Amino acid sequence: MISLTGPDNPASDPAPLGGPDPVPYTSGSDAPFPKRRDLRNSGKDYSPKDPETNPAAATNSAAETGQNVPEVAEKDYGKAGRNLPAAIGIGLLIGGIVLASLIVFPISFLFIILIAIVAAMWELANALSRSGSLVSRIPTMVSAACMVLATFVGGREALWVTFAASAGAVMLFTMVERRKNAVKDVSLSLFALTYVGLMACFVVYLLTQPDGNLYVILFLASVVASDTGGYVFGVLWGKHPIAPRISPKKSWEGYIGSVVFAAAVATTLALTLFDAPFWTGLVFGVVIPAFATLGDFSESMIKRDLDLKDMGTLLPGHGGVMDRLDSILPTAPVALVMFSVLPGYL
Repeated sequence: MISLTGPDNPASDPAPLGGPDPVPYTSGSDAPFPKRRDLRNSGKDYSPKDPETNPAAATNSAAETGQNVPEVAEKDYGKAGRNLPAAIGIGLLIGGIVLASLIVFPISFLFIILIAIVAAMWELANALSRSGSLVSRIPTMVSAACMVLATFVGGREALWVTFAASAGAVMLFTMVERRKNAVKDVSLSLFALTYVGLMACFVVYLLTQPDGNLYVILFLASVVASDTGGYVFGVLWGKHPIAPRISPKKSWEGYIGSVVFAAAVATTLALTLFDAPFWTGLVFGVVIPAFATLGDFSESMIKRDLDLKDMGTLLPGHGGVMDRLDSILPTAPVALVMFSVLPGYL
């Protein structure tokens, strides 16, 4: 994240087909994460403007015509835009667990990755299913877990073989179910498998290298520093949005904070953990925030298209697991490339 000065536009939870209009979801409500929509037997195609396939459209229409629409008061967290004590507490807890696992017993980090990837896949599948198509949740979750284990045991070759087999399994599962929108369902399932499962395997591959736990620490610390710097600078000085149509809260001032924090942390760890040239830390400080920002924008684009504020509610103050992995997953292959070409590393 680069800047966060307030919550994005809230979304509405989908109601069952033909059911009553939902109450608009806000960050202060306790509404559950939206359930999957199954339009296969309804004879209708999904349309965001059709009240029968998207009940939120009826709510919007009622508001435009002046009819009374129930409102839920949105809790104001001020300029921070989130429950800051909860966000800090959860962040420190997760960070402490991850750091302890990587230092004390590195192989235990593999189980943390498995838990995070399965949870993230579940959230992403639920979110994408709001589009009217169905993501194959169980096949993609199992496939992602198998890809992680294959990478840890057999390296890159095992990863690509498992990924190809997983793609075939998803298509076979969709064929057996005889879905109406098979092409859309398979496409979304493979997207989820690539976005979450494949990207996570690059972190696992780093872990398998000699002193792999140190590479993972440097990588994750740089991404976290980028997110933290972006948040701090954005809240304090953010005025010029980078892409207002996608995420109006992320600013160029926040991006400068990401570069400053990431460069400071990466340079310190490069010198202390690897005795690498100090300028390699500066390279990390420039490259990591760029791709972390792109990852954050990518998830923001998906959430806006699906009318979601957060991917889930598992992490108070943060949203869902995917909301914390959005800048980590697409940055992992970039970090692997930099470790491979910069002096002092792989």
